[in-house]
Amino acid sequence: MTSIPVVWLISIFALLLAAIIARLVRMPVFARMCFCFGLFSISVVTVFVGVRFQFNDPAFIVLQPYLAVTMAPALWLGFHTLTTQTGIPGTGIVQGLAGFVVAAWVIITLPYPWTATASVILVNTLLSARLACLLRLPAERFVHIAPQAFPKLRIALFGCLAFLVLLIVIDISVLGTFLTAGEAQAMALLSDAAVMGVIAISLGVAAGLSLLAGTGPPIEDQAQVEARPLEEDHAVFARLDALMRQTTLFRDPELTVARLGRRLGVPARSVSSAVNRVTGENTSRYINALRVQHAAHLLENSSLPVTDVMLESGFISKSSFNTEFRRITGTTPSEHRKSHSPGSSEVRKHASKRSNS
Repeated sequence: MTSIPVVWLISIFALLLAAIIARLVRMPVFARMCFCFGLFSISVVTVFVGVRFQFNDPAFIVLQPYLAVTMAPALWLGFHTLTTQTGIPGTGIVQGLAGFVVAAWVIITLPYPWTATASVILVNTLLSARLACLLRLPAERFVHIAPQAFPKLRIALFGCLAFLVLLIVIDISVLGTFLTAGEAQAMALLSDAAVMGVIAISLGVAAGLSLLAGTGPPIEDQAQVEARPLEEDHAVFARLDALMRQTTLFRDPELTVARLGRRLGVPARSVSSAVNRVTGENTSRYINALRVQHAAHLLENSSLPVTDVMLESGFISKSSFNTEFRRITGTTPSEHRKSHSPGSSEVRKHASKRSNS
């Protein structure tokens, strides 16, 4: 049957894209895991369908809907993760999505022949709506994607949404045929629909590859990447350092890596990676070091109270200000001011003269 190789082709395409995404070390790990799991689910489900068609063996047909309802949630969660500052979605979102999948599994177990397909339709419909909501977000919300790569991200989102909508149409048609004309006609319709499925998967693969081209090439050895800075890391850090020193942007207590990425026109993750690889510190410590330098200058050259110096430098917590100041300078802000005051210099000068005499 011509539908058999089409099913295998869908599975191969999904695995190919999952393998490419797994190697994108610049994409947040959690997002990669979600995309790979969703694509793996697509691959396994199509294998189950292929076994059903080729060998007329319904052995896996029971497991198919349980895995099918995880595809859309995994893909949506992958795209959603790209909008989070940390590259990890909130616990409440993960728990809510997991509960939704479990509820779908419960519906599948109900003793009715149509519950499995109905459950898959329900899940795909709701997650398609959530994918459509992501399409409405502006480019700056996707903090892990460079602004110039945002059009490619939208193509990938459209590809996944088109794929899910096509699955919904196919499943509704198959369910209606099953209820009105019986299982044989439903299987024949599903066989013909596989051709449409491979077209959707092909579009999804093309969209995915387009997105991947905008997020950087695959890197073979992640350990080496984490250990040494690349040329682009030095370039990003140089631009960042110049921006921070020219604009004193570090004095803004609401400063985030996402905002820095938008100012530089690069993903937030690229900023974090550049700082980490070039300086050996995380972004927070790098920013705090600039704040402490500014605070030390104010303590030495102004009469502002220590609290005002703290606020002028971008700190909002006295405890964190004192901790970071001591970590970098070895003294507290008050001690630093005393040691650099004109009076202390005179005292040291007189003490030196007495010791010499």
